[in-house]
Amino acid sequence: MTDVPLGLRLTRPLEEAADRRAEARRFCLDVIKAFYGFDYRQDWHADLDSLVADDEACWFSAANRGVFWVLRDDWDRIVATAALYTLDRKPGLAKAFANRYPDAGEIPQLARVYVAAERRGQGIGGWLSDLAEAEAVRLGFRTLYLHASAETPATLAFWRSRGFAEFANGDGTAHFDKRLPWG
Repeated sequence: MTDVPLGLRLTRPLEEAADRRAEARRFCLDVIKAFYGFDYRQDWHADLDSLVADDEACWFSAANRGVFWVLRDDWDRIVATAALYTLDRKPGLAKAFANRYPDAGEIPQLARVYVAAERRGQGIGGWLSDLAEAEAVRLGFRTLYLHASAETPATLAFWRSRGFAEFANGDGTAHFDKRLPWG
C-alpha cells in the first residue's frame, strides 16, 4: 500500500470520539445529496446510521469484520471516505445474489467511497480503492462486491478501470465484483 496522498491523513472514526462518527455520517449524506440529489432514507442509509451506534451494532466495527476510513486535510476537514462491511448486513442483496454469494458473511461490500467535489480527479478514489482491497485481503476475503448508480457513467467507468466487473444491472443500480489476490 502506498503512502497516504500528500497533504492528507487517514483516520478511523470508530477509534475516535463519537462526534467524529457523526461528522463522517454527515459528510456522506451531504455528498449523496449533492451528487445524487436525494436526501436521507432510513432503508438506504442504515449503514450510516450504524456508524453512530455502539461497536456491536456498527456495521463497520472490527468485531463485525468491517472498517470505515476518513481522509482529512491539513485543516482537519473530511475530503473523502471509504468503508467495508459484509454483505449479510444487507439481507435483500444477500438474497438477490445468493447463487453468486452463498455465504454473504464472506463477501465484503466496498461502500461509501466518496470524495469531496473539489478533490476529485486527484487519485484519491483509486488510493481508497487500493486501501480497501488490501484490507479485504488482510481480513481473509476473496471477492469484493460494490454497487453504484447506473445513471453515473463516470462512476461506472471508474470502477471498471479498477478491475471490477459488472455482473448485474437493474432498478438503476449496477452491481460489480472483483476477485482478490489470494495467498
